[in-house]
Parts: sequence; C-alpha cells; structure tokens
Amino acid sequence: MAKSGSGLFDPAPIADEIALARSESRAMVRGLTGIFGPSGQLTMAHLPFLSFIERSQAFSLGAATMIESGNPLAAATLLRSFAENLAVVFYIQAHPQDIDKLQPGARHSIKVGRIISQAEKHLPGFKAMYDELSARAHPTGKGSYQNFVVAGEGQFTWQSHPTFVDVQDARALLQRLRDLTKLTAEVIKNTAAELSAPHRAFS
Repeated sequence: MAKSGSGLFDPAPIADEIALARSESRAMVRGLTGIFGPSGQLTMAHLPFLSFIERSQAFSLGAATMIESGNPLAAATLLRSFAENLAVVFYIQAHPQDIDKLQPGARHSIKVGRIISQAEKHLPGFKAMYDELSARAHPTGKGSYQNFVVAGEGQFTWQSHPTFVDVQDARALLQRLRDLTKLTAEVIKNTAAELSAPHRAFS
C-alpha cells in the first residue's frame, strides 16, 4: 500500500545552524582584500580566481537555502558542484600548465575525475565525500529513492515534493557545507595573498 502526502521539512530545529552556515558562506570571501595589489590592475591571472569565488558563493549560499527548504536532492547537487570547484584548485597546483583551461573562452576542459583524484591526495576522504554526494545527485541508487520510506512489508510512503527523511540527514549536509566553506575560505585567503604579490598566478 502506498500513501502520498505533503509532509514538509521543518527547519526550526536547525535554524541557528543554518544561519551560522550562511554567515560562514558570506564571510568566506573576506580574504579577497588586496587581490589587485597597489596598482589595482586586473590581469588574466585574476579571471579564474574571480570565477572560483563567484561559483563558491553561488554553491554555498544555494546549498544553505536548499537545506532550509528541505530539498536534499538540490542541496546534494549544489554541494557536489561546490566540492568540484574546490578540488580544481588542488589540480591546478599540480598541473599549472592547465590554467588556460580555466580562462574565458577555453576550448578544452579538465576531466572531473582527475580533479577529484588530485584533491584526494591533499585531503584524504575527499573522494568518499564526493562519491556520497554524487550518489544522492545522480538519478540512480540513493538519489532515486530519497522520498521513499519503507514502513513494513508491502507498505511505504512517498511524496513528489522533496524532503529530508529526518533532521539528522539535514545536519549531515550542513556539516558538509561548513567543511567545504572552511576549506574554500582558506584557498581564497591564500590565493588572494599570492595574486597581490607581483608576477604570481592563480594557484
């Protein structure tokens, strides 16, 4: 027997945690100060970094909003993109010759698998986290049955509106968000310092 309903996720129990995650996401870009140096000149080396910051803000704040609204599929997908955005930094550090692939109008891209593998070398456990988010974001496996709750033999509940199974599931994604935000904030701060020095490129 299947039962449909319109149960919506109540974010009240984690409202303070969501507010903190949002605050951390907004503070993430504070390390941008001084990026253009004393001359204020914009160079090609700045462009991939500016793109990195824009995407970081979009994914982090977007994920917080989706968690608050009780949408685990959208939240996991945004967090996966947030993780990819962070991972590319570690890839470019190891393969600086590929920096042109991050410039506007680039005709070639970098394979995501290579990006994630490089990040794993610097951040053990990164790939496992990425695989978990991918499992939720992809239209197979866990991602296909987010809203199914099996209650017993022959019984389950389902609804078309996405929702978290419980508040702990929401907290788990919030922790992923905060971890990625913290790591990204460090990258922004360090890279801004490098770019403010003369003759330094995005790394």
